[in-house]
Amino acid sequence: MRTVRLAAAVLLCALLGVAGVATVAGAPPPTQLCGVCGDGLAGERGIDGSTEPGTLDIYVDDDGDSRWQARVPVTDSAAERYRTNTTALEAAVDDAWTRYHAADGDVRSVETVLENETVVVNYAVDGVARRGVGDTWLVDYFAVGTSNARYGLAADRVTIHTPEGTTVTNRPARASVDGNAATWTRGGGFDRQTRVTYGSGGVLGTASGYATIGLDTGPTALSHGVSGGLVPGLLIGIVGIAITRIDWGVTDFDATTLERLIVVVGVLGAGGFLVVGAVSTGNGLAPGAVALASLGIGYALLGSAAGRVGGRLETRGFVGLSVLATVAAAGVTLLLAGPPVYAFPALFGLATALCLPIGHAAERGRTAVALIAVAALTPIAAIAAVAPVSVLGYGPAVYGLLLLPWVASVAVFGYPLALLGRRLAIDTD
Repeated sequence: MRTVRLAAAVLLCALLGVAGVATVAGAPPPTQLCGVCGDGLAGERGIDGSTEPGTLDIYVDDDGDSRWQARVPVTDSAAERYRTNTTALEAAVDDAWTRYHAADGDVRSVETVLENETVVVNYAVDGVARRGVGDTWLVDYFAVGTSNARYGLAADRVTIHTPEGTTVTNRPARASVDGNAATWTRGGGFDRQTRVTYGSGGVLGTASGYATIGLDTGPTALSHGVSGGLVPGLLIGIVGIAITRIDWGVTDFDATTLERLIVVVGVLGAGGFLVVGAVSTGNGLAPGAVALASLGIGYALLGSAAGRVGGRLETRGFVGLSVLATVAAAGVTLLLAGPPVYAFPALFGLATALCLPIGHAAERGRTAVALIAVAALTPIAAIAAVAPVSVLGYGPAVYGLLLLPWVASVAVFGYPLALLGRRLAIDTD
């Protein structure tokens, strides 16, 4: 029977792995932000004779329309050729347009000039911004929704300039903000759901900016969170109910042994993820590895704290410890990798931590319905935080199936915490 269960688990993990590989393999080529940028001398598509990938500046006007300006340096010989032959210049720019670029189909009024040794391509794109809350405007031209499209940065730098007299009022992912300009560099990447808000600035402007984003993304986030997180949420709810009914091992381990086990597992997991992340990237700490390592740190902290002060706490106190451990894990992520704090590790980490007070309450003869419900809502919240989501064009329900390993992790790592909660309740009694 155990062999059958193990085979089923391995098969499930294999299927999920294949689905993940298929998702990556089926994704379309990157959509370039700059249509004519690229280092032609390095073999990349670009303007013939280019020496650097170039830069792209997007200037938004008061009506939400925009002017895009690409600047690509070229060699002296190429500059001389283009200076004396405008037809060759226009032909080089026409040939440089990449097949997939952000403004594909919306480009109009293309003008090409040569400034010293730099080819400058200006073109207009209408409707990149629209009105939001109050005097806030929202640039949502680059939000791809449920599409599998992803962006590439062929340019060295891409900057969105909002109208004079306005200020960028949110913090777009992977961008640096300076007044009315948000800038992305080639090494930082460009998020698929980039939204930029701008307006009068200040506290009110910032609040209006995020309110605008919330109103724009809220309905989709809620819909995708519920439809994608329903099955994983139900499974976590079943896990929560199960640990209130099952007490396997409660007589085999004392609180001290369980505490040591949890701390060791947490420390080894944290160290392992950091080492694997550093080795796989070869360039410092990978943010994803740091986020997973922080779960191990939070797990170890929770086990250690519960073992030391648990004898003086009731179930509510263990709830507080669970929340503090989750916050501490998020703090480690911020300290080592900076923002953002990934929704999946944080929320599923909270679901795991709540197994401690759920187990404690169960030993006292109570079913912590509220805590089980909170744990069951974490997949919904996790998907809502990253919505919109899709897998190869399929909806969020399919996306939610890829969360089953997270559900398994809640069960595997949550049960020892539930046992520790039971042992602490027994020892206190």
